[in-house]
Amino acid sequence: MMNKSISRIRTSRWVAFAFVCLCARLALAEENHGYEYRLQPGDVIGFSVIGHPEMEKRAVVDGSGTIVLPVLGPINVLQKTVGDVRKQVIEGLKPKSLPQRSGDGVENWIGFYPDQIVVAIEEYRPVYVDGDIASPGSLTFRPGMTVRQAVAASGGYQLARAEIENPELKAEVLTGHLNVLRAKYQESEIKVARIRAQLNGDKDFTVPEQVDPVLIPRRTEALQQEQNRLDAMNLDQEKERSSIKLAVAQAAKRMEYLLERQETDQRGADADEKELARVKALFDKGLIQITRVNDAQRAVLLSATRALQTNAELAQLEREQGTLQRNLEKLDDQRRIELLTELQTETAAITQMRAEMDTLAKQISYVGLLRSDLVIRQGRHPTMSVTRFSDGKATTSAATEDTLLAPGDTITVTLQIQSGTAVAN
Repeated sequence: MMNKSISRIRTSRWVAFAFVCLCARLALAEENHGYEYRLQPGDVIGFSVIGHPEMEKRAVVDGSGTIVLPVLGPINVLQKTVGDVRKQVIEGLKPKSLPQRSGDGVENWIGFYPDQIVVAIEEYRPVYVDGDIASPGSLTFRPGMTVRQAVAASGGYQLARAEIENPELKAEVLTGHLNVLRAKYQESEIKVARIRAQLNGDKDFTVPEQVDPVLIPRRTEALQQEQNRLDAMNLDQEKERSSIKLAVAQAAKRMEYLLERQETDQRGADADEKELARVKALFDKGLIQITRVNDAQRAVLLSATRALQTNAELAQLEREQGTLQRNLEKLDDQRRIELLTELQTETAAITQMRAEMDTLAKQISYVGLLRSDLVIRQGRHPTMSVTRFSDGKATTSAATEDTLLAPGDTITVTLQIQSGTAVAN
């Protein structure tokens, strides 16, 4: 029992010592910043109760500013100091108690004492370094951290985040990519001109003259290809139109034939009806046999059947003529839709290539600065700023290498060239 008591006393002393260290670290941070730090999402809170190791918890402040602690559950700590949070935890644990089993097996409920409760910041939000440094990114914040220390931890100053070992070779590679892109851009412009000519029903198209000798050979080839494509597509469309028109003409001739047959069938049917009426009159007078009446009736039936067949063929032909006419109209509409879709695709490609060419031109210009040794290789003068979020708002202010940082700060470093203007990243 005495050994257990000594061990418990030592544990309590160690936890108390850790609590003092954490509080000292927090006090140092507040002294460096000149204000009492208030918690933000991303900070990590260390919580423990001396004598109750099961209560120990490492809690991360979530996006809503909430942490979850044993027994207490969720607690909002946004914009609160560590002291405020500890007071809140103490008040929350006052009515609470934990079961503790003694050596003889008896379970006792033990409350919490303020001196047992430890609340401290274990880890601050990281700081971020961006701009002309070797390794931009996030860094673990340490109380008392300065801009100089953050830059050093990021690898030091370095123009555009990466030195170019061979500016001459890099310039050649970039220029080659730009020339390839310019050739593709020219091809797309020629294709757009061909599409617009088709939409306007023109047989030929023109594009502005090319003054760059590097692009002239490919321009001539692209013009010929698109002209051949225009001729082929126009010829194909004309063949389709001719085929539909031929079918329309043949249907018209067949319609004339059926209309003539319809008139003939109608005259035959009328004659058969008259004959049937005459035969019936003779039969009623007893002058002819019934077989003559039956023959006349069959003739009327046959005439009616032929007339129905002709009418059915006429109706079917009318439907076919309507379909052919719609196909003729649809041919033009469908071709126009296809051309408009192709035009939209090429226009988007031209916009994308123009942006890529602008980027390449800027990169070539920048490499040219390096190649001409315009950048100060030694004694560069960095311009620095620190962006800090407070109460949901971001404020950016000028900084020096000795500026003290706060958790969550973003440092932006820009190196300058001899003329005194900043190099764009």
